[in-house]
Amino acid sequence: MAKSRQLHANSPPQAVELVVTQPLVNILRSAVSILVAIVSHPYSRSSAPQTSSSPASPQFGFRALKPAVATHPQFLQMLVSMLSSAEHLLCANALQLINSLVRDAVTHDQDTEWPKFIKKLQDLGVIKAVYVLMQSSAVVDLAHPLLEFQNLTKVMLRKWREVPVDLENSDHKRALRAISAASYLDMDGSSASSSSGATPNGRTGHLGSKRNRDADRWKRVGFLGELPGPEFSETGFLGMMDLTDFVVKNEDQFRKLVLEQSSKPPEKRCPIARASLAVTAVLYEHFEIDKGESESTERYAILESRANFEKAFKPLLLHYSRLHTAGLNAFLRLWKATGAEVEDFDRNADLVRILIEQVVGQAPRTKDISETEVELAEFDYVRLRELQMELLELTYEDAWGHHLRFVSTVL
Repeated sequence: MAKSRQLHANSPPQAVELVVTQPLVNILRSAVSILVAIVSHPYSRSSAPQTSSSPASPQFGFRALKPAVATHPQFLQMLVSMLSSAEHLLCANALQLINSLVRDAVTHDQDTEWPKFIKKLQDLGVIKAVYVLMQSSAVVDLAHPLLEFQNLTKVMLRKWREVPVDLENSDHKRALRAISAASYLDMDGSSASSSSGATPNGRTGHLGSKRNRDADRWKRVGFLGELPGPEFSETGFLGMMDLTDFVVKNEDQFRKLVLEQSSKPPEKRCPIARASLAVTAVLYEHFEIDKGESESTERYAILESRANFEKAFKPLLLHYSRLHTAGLNAFLRLWKATGAEVEDFDRNADLVRILIEQVVGQAPRTKDISETEVELAEFDYVRLRELQMELLELTYEDAWGHHLRFVSTVL
C-alpha cells in the first residue's frame, strides 16, 4: 500500500516532465492519460486535514499538477501544441486533459483565480486550435472531447453571466471607467483613456475630474440613468465583459459612435451600451447557454446516431466575442437603416435576433468566422424584414389558426 501511495505521489511530476521532454508519441499518450486520470479524479476540499502522523492523502485536480507545472512552465504550451498533432489519439488525450483542467478550475478555484487560468490558455492559442479541429475532418475522431470543450465554453459563459455587476467591486469599476474614458476626447484630439483622464492605477487627472462632473456621462454612452448598474440585471458580468471588450478593441469607432449619437436629438439616439447588452442576451439565448449537463448528455447520444452530427457542433461559439462585436455593428447598422427611435429599441433588437438565427444558426460547421462577420454586416435589410413578417405570420397562425379555421367551418 505504501509503495502504491508513493507511486501516485510521484506520478504528476514524472508525467508532466515526460510531456515537456519526451518526443515519442506513444509515451506522450500514456503520460497525458495519467494526468487526465489524476485531474479528473473526484475529490472534496472539505476532507479532514491530515496530521503529521497520518499518511499524506493523494492530491487530485489541478492542484496536484501545480508544483510540477511551476517547475515546467512550458507544460501548458506543450499541451496546447499537441492539439495540432497529426496523431489523433494524442490530440484527443491532450484535449481531454485541457477539458479536465478547465472543469476543475471552474469548479474548485476561487472566483478570482479561474478566469486567469482560462485567459492563459486563450493566450496560448487553445481557442484557435480547437476551432480548427472542430471544422476539420478530425472532428469524427475527436467528437467527444470537442463536444466537451464546447460545453465547457457554455459553462464559463454561464458562470460569468451569473456574476452580478457590483459598482463597489474594483474590477467592475475599472471596466466602467474604461468605457467612460474611451467616450471622451482630450484637448489634443486623443482618446481620454490614453490620457491623464484614466491612468493605469485607476486615478483620474484633470480630464477625469471634468468627466466625473458630467451628469450625463453614462447616458451619453447609452445607459438609461446616472448609474449603469440596473441595465446589467439580465446579462450580469458577461454583459459588462462584452461591452468592455468592444470598447477596448474598437476604441476609435466607439468614440466616434458616441459623438455621432450625441449630436442627434435624444429620441433618435441609439443607446450603444443598451444595444451591446441586447446583443449579449440574443447570443446567450441563441446558443442555449443556460442548458445544463443533462442536455449535453443528450447531445452525446446524437453523436452516436450520426444523423445530426453536423448540427451538434457550433464552432462559431468559440468566437463568441467576435460574434458579439459583429452583432452590435449589425444593431447599429439596422438602427440607422430603419431610422429607428428610442421607442423602437425592442423592435430593432428583434431584427438582430432574426439576423443571428439566419446567419449564425444556419451556418454549416465549416463556415469561417470571418465569412460570418461579413454576412452579418451585409445581410440585406429588406430580406430581413421579409423574414420578420414570415415569422410573425407563423406565430399568428400558431396562436389563432385553429380558431379561424373553426370560424370558417361554422360560416
